[in-house]
Amino acid sequence: MPGRVLSKGGHVLLHRGSARAADALEAAAEAVRSGRHVLIHAEGGLPSRRDAGCAAPRPFRTGPARLPAATGAPVVPVGQAGARRPACGPVAKRLAGVLTAPVRRPRLHVHIGRPLHPPPGTGAGTRTAHRAVSAAWRRAARAVGEPVHDG
Repeated sequence: MPGRVLSKGGHVLLHRGSARAADALEAAAEAVRSGRHVLIHAEGGLPSRRDAGCAAPRPFRTGPARLPAATGAPVVPVGQAGARRPACGPVAKRLAGVLTAPVRRPRLHVHIGRPLHPPPGTGAGTRTAHRAVSAAWRRAARAVGEPVHDG
């Protein structure tokens, strides 16, 4: 049911671990060719961490290199920090965090970097996109006063 709702809203569904997984790249490429923007969670999902701290982007999958290679579209690196603070941990803590956020006014920051065209090759393109998103994340983390640990 959620998949159909998301799909009707224009989301490109990824059927990870199935024969249909490759269809997502073609659907994303078609969306780009038709003038739409596509957001790729390049790490392959959201990190499952219970703490509220920021963390540098994990290694990327190859989508940020393969989609520009297929379409000629640039990659726009986006980094965000502070969003975990209001909503992390057990369900009760997340609910309390969201409900009290307007009073506490947690600091959130999104940094949008310059568009870039990754170099040819899946490996080089993926590394370039990861470096650019990591730089955007560092700027966002510093803006909200989060410690930056690049690992």
